Amino acid sequence: MNYRLIEVREGVFGYGGRAVVAVDRLELSRGECLGIFGPNGSGKTTLVRGVTGLLPPMAGQVLHEPARGQITDGVASYRQQGMRIGYLPQHRNIELHWPMSGLDAAGLASSARRLFGWLGPHAKDVLAMMRQLGIEHLASRRFADLSGGQQQRVLLAGALAGNPTVLILDEPTEGLDVRSTQDLLDLLRHFIGEGVAMMIISHEADDLMQVAQRIAWLHPAEHSGQPSRVEIVTPAALGERILQASRRAG
Repeated sequence: MNYRLIEVREGVFGYGGRAVVAVDRLELSRGECLGIFGPNGSGKTTLVRGVTGLLPPMAGQVLHEPARGQITDGVASYRQQGMRIGYLPQHRNIELHWPMSGLDAAGLASSARRLFGWLGPHAKDVLAMMRQLGIEHLASRRFADLSGGQQQRVLLAGALAGNPTVLILDEPTEGLDVRSTQDLLDLLRHFIGEGVAMMIISHEADDLMQVAQRIAWLHPAEHSGQPSRVEIVTPAALGERILQASRRAG
């Protein structure tokens, strides 16, 4: 049974007293995927940081289950009790000149949360997830020599090895060919079906329409100094409006 993990009510998020993005209401439950869509600079990363509790809101409420901790009116009284955040970075942001193996790369997400970055006995968890994804043979290979699709699978194994409550993916298909993109989206759908909650930041509407149940569409403010506005839409609605805009432009 799915249950609600995150609920945002009248949330405003920003930095240094400057509001970047505002959302009336947003929810995420276990086994759901929320797409984060919008132009560069609209506040997609800020929204994700606020929703997951990494950035206290300037106004409104952020409620997290199952601990039902609360962050309200800019006061961080909730410290992510029981919520494990997994993160899949863009594979192109990994420094490929580093002499690291596939296992090293997969372990980055896990080792970053451990003393001195030491993966140690937790390497078995990463290897187990690589085995589940069918990429155990990539553990000993040089990460820089892998294809873009293989690199993303390796990083996904590392992100999933910590059994995250919420998995955040940042432009996961950027730079991938059509086959690798589809393979990755199929994997994500599988883990969503297994109960993992996901938030996917992407400028690829077609990708989001394949995996997301709802999409947070960020609309930049018309006037300087105002925050971007978040509209929650269905994948079908997003596709229809993009099609209409394309027809008007054509």
